[in-house]
Amino acid sequence: GGKGGGGKGGGGGKAGGSLKAPPSSGPREEDTIEVDDRDIGRIIGRGGMNIRDLQDGTGCRIIMPERKEDGAENALRIVRLQGTKELIKRCKEAISGVLMGDEPTDVLAEIDGAVLMKNIDGMSMGHLAKLKDKFEEEHKVTVDLDARSVRIWAKDGNREYALKAKEAIEEAMEDITTVDTFTVAVPPHLVNQVINDSTLRQLQDQTGLTANVSKTDEGTGIRLTGLAGAIEEAKKIIERRNQGEGAAFLPLMPGMLNKMSPAMRAEFQRDLSFLMQNSGAQIDIGQAANQADFQGGPDEVAYAKGEMMKILHHYFPQECEVIELPPESVDWIAGEDDRELMRLQSAGAVAALDRRSASMWICGNARSVEMTRKRIQNSMARWDREHFFMQCESKHQCFAVIGTGGSTIRELQSSTGARIDVDANQCTIMISGKEESVRDAKRRVLEITGVR
Repeated sequence: GGKGGGGKGGGGGKAGGSLKAPPSSGPREEDTIEVDDRDIGRIIGRGGMNIRDLQDGTGCRIIMPERKEDGAENALRIVRLQGTKELIKRCKEAISGVLMGDEPTDVLAEIDGAVLMKNIDGMSMGHLAKLKDKFEEEHKVTVDLDARSVRIWAKDGNREYALKAKEAIEEAMEDITTVDTFTVAVPPHLVNQVINDSTLRQLQDQTGLTANVSKTDEGTGIRLTGLAGAIEEAKKIIERRNQGEGAAFLPLMPGMLNKMSPAMRAEFQRDLSFLMQNSGAQIDIGQAANQADFQGGPDEVAYAKGEMMKILHHYFPQECEVIELPPESVDWIAGEDDRELMRLQSAGAVAALDRRSASMWICGNARSVEMTRKRIQNSMARWDREHFFMQCESKHQCFAVIGTGGSTIRELQSSTGARIDVDANQCTIMISGKEESVRDAKRRVLEITGVR
C-alpha cells in the first residue's frame, strides 16, 4: 500500500488535483522568503517544472534571485513573491513542502485538504483503477489517480470521508499486495526461452517479482515469488508461452483514456479495430484500465504492441513517449540489477523497458514524462561517451584485434584502460570505459581493423 499524507486546510483549489489557483480577491502585494543557496534549485526544478507548477497552483509570481557567482560562499538568498495576501500565504506553504522534497502537485493537493497515498506499485494501481468508481460513490469522494500516487478529496469538504476512503482502499489492496510463491510447470526445451521472455522481464521490472528456473522430481518449471497480483499475471504469460502463443502488456497512466472526448474516443476505437484486423492480435484495453493486454502469435503481438505505442503517442503526445535505444545499450541503461530502471519508475511515470524491441515506453502526467525522458536521454548520452560498438565485416578483423594468444587485446586494454569485448562468432567488438579511454581504444581498433 502507500503512505497517507494529511491536508493542512486553507486554499480551495479544484478537487481532482488541478493546478489552477483558487480565486482570490484583494490588492496584490509583495512578500519575501529567505532560501538557502543549495535549495534554490529545488524551487526551480528540472527544466523549470517546479516553479511553473508552483506559480500555476498558487496564482503568485515567484521572482528568483540572480545565480550565485562561482566560488561565492553559500548564503541565504531572497525569493520575492507577488500576489494577494491569501495567495502569498498559500505559495509560502507550497514552497515549504517542495523544499522538504515533495512534488508541487502533491503539496498543493494537501493544502487543499486532499489525503495522499504515495509510492503505489503498478499492480495495486491497476486494481485500484477498476474499483475507483465504487470508492467514489460509496465514500462521497473524488479519487485522482496518477502513475504512482493517489489523491482523495471529500466532495463536501469533510476530510473524515477522505480518510475513511483511504482506509478502505488500503484494505482492498491488501489481498493483491500479499507476497506469495508459486511454481508454473514449463517443458524443459522451453525453459530458457520463457525465463528470458521480454514480457516476463518487463513484469519483473515493474513489480519486483522474481522468476527462477526450478528443477524437481516433478519436472522443470519457473518459480515465481512476489505480489499475488503479479504472480497471477506471470502465470498467464508463462502458460501462453507454453502453448506457443505471445503475450504482452503496455502499462498506462490510470484514467488516461477517460480524458478523451466522445469523438476522439470513437476515432481511437476505429484505430484499435483496424490494428487488431491488421496485426491478427487480440488487444484488450478498458477505459479505466492501467494497461493494454495483447494476445496472439509472438510476432503478431510484438507488431501490435509497437503500433499501439505509436497510436497512443499520437492521441497523448505529452503523456506517452517511446524512446528507441541502441540494442547493445539496453542492459546498461536498465542498470545493475535493474536499479536505474527502478529509479526511473519512482519519478512518477511508468517506465517500461522492452528488451526484445530495445525501446523504452514512458506514460504518465506530462511533467513526469518530460523528467523521465530527459533522464533516459542523459543516460544515452553517457552511454555514447563511454561505449563504442562495432559490427565487423569479417572474423579476420576480430582475430586481428585479439592477436596471437590474446596478445594484442591485452596490450590494447592495458595501454588505454578501456575494456574490449570481441565476439568473433557474431563479428562484434564492444569497447567500454572512461570517455578518454574509449576514444583511445576506438582509434587503435579502427587502425588495426583497417576501418576509416
